[in-house]
Amino acid sequence: MKIEFTLFVVVFWCAFGLELKAQSRLKMELYGGPQLMYQRSTDQIGNPINYHLGINMLYGITNDLQLVLQAESARANFNYDWYPNFPNTNPALKAFYFDSFGNFRLGLRKSWEKGTKAFFIQPNVGITVNNYFDFSGADSTTFFMASKESRIAGNLGLEAGVKFYTGRKNYVTLGIRHQSGISALNTAEVSWGIPQQNQILVERSGTYTGLFVGYGIDFKGRTREEKAAAKLEKLDQKTVRRERAWGDGVYLSVSGSLRFRPRDERVPYLEFSHITSGYQYLLGYTRGRFSLESGYSRQLAYNHLNIPGEVVHTQQGYSVGAIPLRVRYHKIIGEKNRLRLGSSIAGLVTLGTHGLSNIGQAGGNGNGFTVYQINSTPLEQTSEGKVFFNAGLFGELPVFNSGMVTFNLSRNFGSPAVGRENISGMIYGRPLNQELTGTLDGWLLEVGYKIPIGRFFK
Repeated sequence: MKIEFTLFVVVFWCAFGLELKAQSRLKMELYGGPQLMYQRSTDQIGNPINYHLGINMLYGITNDLQLVLQAESARANFNYDWYPNFPNTNPALKAFYFDSFGNFRLGLRKSWEKGTKAFFIQPNVGITVNNYFDFSGADSTTFFMASKESRIAGNLGLEAGVKFYTGRKNYVTLGIRHQSGISALNTAEVSWGIPQQNQILVERSGTYTGLFVGYGIDFKGRTREEKAAAKLEKLDQKTVRRERAWGDGVYLSVSGSLRFRPRDERVPYLEFSHITSGYQYLLGYTRGRFSLESGYSRQLAYNHLNIPGEVVHTQQGYSVGAIPLRVRYHKIIGEKNRLRLGSSIAGLVTLGTHGLSNIGQAGGNGNGFTVYQINSTPLEQTSEGKVFFNAGLFGELPVFNSGMVTFNLSRNFGSPAVGRENISGMIYGRPLNQELTGTLDGWLLEVGYKIPIGRFFK
């Protein structure tokens, strides 16, 4: 594989290298990604996804048509059941086999340019090379005879993708490729036992479907005038993206939060035991200084039982889903659109409760005396239709001129009783039988990311 790849690069460079300074039509792409190779077998085999890596050398025929030479390595593999004590099928172990193929293709790429992006489609024709060891004989457990063989098959392919240009005429590629083998390659053979007592045969022709991401290099680069023009264009694009990000329109938001419950709920000697987590996904719309948003929120909660000198969490943690409806008012600070501050108020409608379970707990004083022994029995796993509220302040900072990092400090209040359970047992020898619930009240500190989706359609 290394010899063929080196020869490919040398031949291409000799053929087209003289054009590099004269017309600068030469480009190079490096790419890689996941691929699934199609294989046939009468046995039960798994066919997990593997990778392919390659290099493209492109020569410009016209502005929108390029001749492409490709060289790549594609790795095929499969899982199979191996029986170390065959013919005894116990134990059965999952084994892994892999092989590498070299693909060498000639393609013709047609491109459609649009600003800083371009779409392309490229048919290919080429060969697939498989170098392998042919085990011609095995007459003992320690002596094997093998010869190195090669099998070559033709292939046809088609790929399509998108190029995203960078500031120096280089570009990033994203695409999909399918290659079909014209004829069969060697059969992959896995066997064990002397003489061969069990054998798996897998047929393949080098056919695969893969996704790829790559980086293209334009050897010409840009002239001084082009660089100056690109710099001005970049500043203009930055201004436009900033205006779109901070302007009216639809946006998506995702955030994580920490909720601070009253400190009297903290378990002794367990730091931060009064802090729980949560997250939310929101879809919103901004018009002027106001935004309206809704989505899905989920917050973690605990129930606690006050025992003299101790606090016990009767549940290991459960979560409550909710649908928020929030109104925000904001103001941009400064003339450069680098900070937005505002306030918000929301109503939240609870959905289901998840994670309540039957738990038994006990604790002593270290001298063999049992202080408490309790059992928790959930009384509900649902809490739909209950309303509570949230209000607070927030700030937003621009990131990558297309989105915002958000910081929120707010407070939940008016929480309904959630996580209802029955607690039974004893404390200091006295029987206990009561109903216990949790709350979603408390201060929230949230950090998130917000991106206007309208910018992708302009």
